[in-house]
Parts: sequence; structure tokens; C-alpha cells
Amino acid sequence: MSAPIFDPEKNKIGLVTSTSLVIGNMIASGVFMLPATLAIYGGISLMGWLVSGLGAMFLALVFSWLSQHVKNATGGPYAYTREGLGEFPAFQVAWGYWISIWVTNAAIAVGFVSYLTAFIPAVGKSPFLSIATGLAAIWFLTWINSLGIREGGKVQVITTIMNLAPLLLISLGGLFYMDTGNFMPFNISTESNLGAITSATTLTLFAFQGLECATVPTGNVKDPEKTIPRATILGTLIATLVYVLGTVAIMGIIPPNILKDSQAPFADAAASIWGEPARYLIAGGAVVSTFGALNGWIIMQGQIPMAAANDRLFPKIFAKENKR
Repeated sequence: MSAPIFDPEKNKIGLVTSTSLVIGNMIASGVFMLPATLAIYGGISLMGWLVSGLGAMFLALVFSWLSQHVKNATGGPYAYTREGLGEFPAFQVAWGYWISIWVTNAAIAVGFVSYLTAFIPAVGKSPFLSIATGLAAIWFLTWINSLGIREGGKVQVITTIMNLAPLLLISLGGLFYMDTGNFMPFNISTESNLGAITSATTLTLFAFQGLECATVPTGNVKDPEKTIPRATILGTLIATLVYVLGTVAIMGIIPPNILKDSQAPFADAAASIWGEPARYLIAGGAVVSTFGALNGWIIMQGQIPMAAANDRLFPKIFAKENKR
């Protein structure tokens, strides 16, 4: 009896998974601390979110346009650079982007272990156990992705939904518990209005890292010319709404003089509304968020060197694939 033939077309991802890849890679552990970071500026920091969000949407439109005009270009930013500027700049983009993903995955793994200690305190008390847990998460998700991008995509969709649920619960539910007096005066920093907006924009801009992720696995996306632009814009828009609504709710619930010193603003807000047990809801969301982001960036970590290797700009070993 012959072995079943693997069909690559059935292993491709669609709009939901591609959108989840954008959202999940953008909303990592950092967003859980941003309201506290922005508290020193007061309500005017919301203007920073709007400016950076608008800039992110323009970038999303650029990537959407490029994905439609550079056909079947696996590698996203790398592929577009190669098409427009040549091989040497493309190699630099691929190499730099790849290194940044290593660093990102290391940081996310540390964040995952840190949030996990809320449920398993022993993990935080033993350096060996902490390292083993972080490595286990990386190895497990790498194994999942070795089964095919569709399997990694399933993990991404599930973790993105579980990640968004507590954030939206706080962001939307918190609007009913806001004290508008927390936003006055509008600018509580020592900077001018323009300076405060500029600083807030700078702080929030990093939260949009990952909006390009739908463009990277182009060769594994169904109908990429339609799916990738839609996923990029939709994912960026959803993440922006979550960011802005979350910041509004947290700032409205917690006074700025207290918020700026908070080590877990979303958890503090949840506890003030629903009691101390609600902290675990946010901690659980952070665990899922970091786990999902780790999965998404591991997908990127394999796709970038593969694209460059297929163009003979990286060693050919990086282009080697299993049957899935």
C-alpha cells in the first residue's frame, strides 16, 4: 500500500490565520505595561497612540500594496528590498531582520516564564527550572511548526483569541468604571504639548512591530494577492483599537499618580473592578499572549532565512524542507 501523497496546497493558511499572525505578533507582553509607561504624560498620551496608529496604518497600506505588486515573494520586507534595490541590500535586511527575531524570541520566552510564575511560583525560584521552561516552550513550538505552517497557524489562531479576550474584557468593561477626572489636566508632564505627543508616539510605535508578518510566509498563503493585504490592514486595525481602548480604560480607572508606579496596570485595573482573583485572568492572558507571540515569531524565524537561501543569499541548508 503506497504512502499518501502530501498536498502542499492543503497546508496553506487563509485570512483568519494570516490576520492572527499579525495581531498575535504585535500584541506581545509589552502592551501590558504601556499604560503605566504613558501615565507620566497623562491623557495627552492618547494623541501619541493616534499618531503612531495612523503611521502604522500607512505602513500597513504600503506592505499591502507591495504584496500585490511583487508576486509570490516569500520573505516580506526582504523580498521587497531585493525586488527594488538588489541583492546586497536584501541580504542586509534578511540578516538584520533575522537577528532581531532571535532577540525578540529570547525576550518573549523570558516574559512567558515571568508571567507563568503567577501560576507556578517554583518556576521563578529556580534558575534551572526557569531556563528549562523557556527552552521547552521554544522547542515545543518549533516542533509544532515543523509539522507545517498550518499547524503553527492553528496555535496562532487559538492563542490570539485567548489573548484578545481578557484585553477586550478590560478595555470594554473598564469604560463603565472610568473617572474622567483622571484625564485632567490633559498634559501632566513637564514637556510642551507637542513634546509630550512626540514622546508618547515614540514609546507606542514599537507596539506595532509585527504588522508586516502576513507578508513573510507568502508562499504558504492561499490567494496571497488578496489575503495578505486584507490580513495586514485588518490585523493592524484590530491591534490599534485594542491598544487605544485599553489605554483609555486603564487611565480612566487608575489615577495617573498611582498608574505610573504600577508593575501590572491591566491586572491592577481588573482587581479594582472585580477583586483580587481577577489578577489571574490578566496573568493568564499575558501567558497566552507571550506564548502565541513566540509561536508567531518562530514562524518568521524559519521563513526569512528560507527565502534568502532560495535566492542563494544564505547557505542552501536554510532552504531545506521536510515533506510538510
